[in-house]
Amino acid sequence: MDNPTREFVNTARAGRPVYITDVRNRYNALPREQSFPLHIIVKTIDGGDRRLSLRLPRFLDSEEAEGRFTVDFFLAEIYNILSSLGGRKIILVNPENAPEAEVLVDEFNDKFCVDAKRSERSGYGKCLNVLDRILGALSDGKKGGCRKFRMELVTKDKTSKIESVVPAGRVAEMFALATRNLEEKTILGVDIGGTDIKLALSHDGRLVKFKEFDWFPASFTTVEELIDPVVVLVRLMGLAALAHQNGDTDLANRLEPAFAVTATVPEMLGIIEEVTAATGGAGFAFDAIGMCFPDVVVDNKIVGGEVFKTRGIRDALGADYDRSFSRLTDLDILLAPFVKPDGCVAIVNDGPMAAFTAGVEAAAKDPAAVANGVFAYTLGTELGTGWVTEQGAIPKIPLEVYNFIIDLGSWPEREYEPDDLRSINNFNTRLPGTLQKFACQSGVFRMALKYFPERRPDLLARLRDAGFIVEMDGYAGMGLYVPTGPKDMRKPFLEFMMGLVDSENDPDVNRIFENIGVALAVTGEEIDWILAPAARERILFGRLVKNPSCFSLVKKGAASRGAAALHVADNDMAETPLMRDLREHSEYTVA
Repeated sequence: MDNPTREFVNTARAGRPVYITDVRNRYNALPREQSFPLHIIVKTIDGGDRRLSLRLPRFLDSEEAEGRFTVDFFLAEIYNILSSLGGRKIILVNPENAPEAEVLVDEFNDKFCVDAKRSERSGYGKCLNVLDRILGALSDGKKGGCRKFRMELVTKDKTSKIESVVPAGRVAEMFALATRNLEEKTILGVDIGGTDIKLALSHDGRLVKFKEFDWFPASFTTVEELIDPVVVLVRLMGLAALAHQNGDTDLANRLEPAFAVTATVPEMLGIIEEVTAATGGAGFAFDAIGMCFPDVVVDNKIVGGEVFKTRGIRDALGADYDRSFSRLTDLDILLAPFVKPDGCVAIVNDGPMAAFTAGVEAAAKDPAAVANGVFAYTLGTELGTGWVTEQGAIPKIPLEVYNFIIDLGSWPEREYEPDDLRSINNFNTRLPGTLQKFACQSGVFRMALKYFPERRPDLLARLRDAGFIVEMDGYAGMGLYVPTGPKDMRKPFLEFMMGLVDSENDPDVNRIFENIGVALAVTGEEIDWILAPAARERILFGRLVKNPSCFSLVKKGAASRGAAALHVADNDMAETPLMRDLREHSEYTVA
């Protein structure tokens, strides 16, 4: 008798990955006498239904580890569904009245902390906090939302099976609108990341000024520490815009020290105050501010609140976190005085903005290329995901794909606390096997510590000598960490690892980047199952893929699982005047 669960458990104990899509495929192929079907009906945020189906092995009489594995697989799939699609409620249809289904519902209520307060939820329950905030934002703050999110168990599906008909979109025309009517307009773009903030100023449809500011928001303990640097940077770019508009080279020169990457917030603020006083308080109002924020954003409101960047604030504030987080939610209101009365402040997650940007450039070259919409990833501190549908819409869903549980194995690596470089546990939820530890910079660091000690101890020694890895006392005792102070070593560590691809041409170095491609392929399989996007290709942005050799290895890894084609957002993508300006810049790149 085929027992795939036993195979999966043995693989996991041996420290090898067990990919969730491989488990689903094996389980779906089980004979009827060994398994039972379940139909998952998600009552979506927009009021529709999404239907998904699974088969699970009978597990009530299984060995403890095998039964636990099957339950964890089910919980992981539900977690991935809610992390990406979201929802108001789940109806679990149990057509064969399998007794295991009742166990699964009880496990869901317990592990997802359904009846707990937001501040008391952990692990899987974090995704319900995000849904609470999304539904609260969509209902203009009215009480209710998914506070009592439920999984309802039924034996018959009584919901309507009529699928809504979505009219064909004119997505290429929508993308083209982004490059029109830019004459005499001054627009500020702000990209907020986990290791830096990047700002780009454009006037009259051309790029005129850039600013980069390094920071480590996960270490902050107050919301003000997140907000204040953003406001200071916007003020600085406003003065730069004023200098450009007036052709005032003296003003531009006085501002220049604030544009050094090493300039601190107090130093920038001092220059801003000094210059503002000297100019008689002259200010500047943008025509628009567009901001990418690394969290769930709905209708210009930052509503997620469970990401790595806000971890320190969550830990410090506890039950008071939501009240303080509301100030970040209203960042669009805080920035409104910096735009003209008829202007706008638009905030969106960085993933959808990457997809939108890719669509604009692709449509400028070939409108037919975006007929099915655009799907993109940003690979950096975390992994952002962006989807513009074939109707030209950015769906109002969490799309927190970096939280996907893709590996149910690698059990020895679960024993380390999340911040330890060797850990497979998520920084925010502590759940094991999430994409965060596979396809982001943390994945690169983790795999270096996995492969180098035995196969390349010389490279491990170089990492230690360079200060990229230190042994110190962490949250749960001594461990291996990348320092973030007094100098943040995350960027240099990643750059060093990327450089090894060309300098070493070593199989163990290459395997790290190939595994990123494998993880993206598994993620793509999960996305296709849950979201079914019409867009088949994936466009990659970010620091991790700017090196052609690294990207080539990522593609090789993805191709090993027959993944959809991957394309890098590099200088060849530049089609519009703004992007061509970026392509020609000496320091910044399209990627």
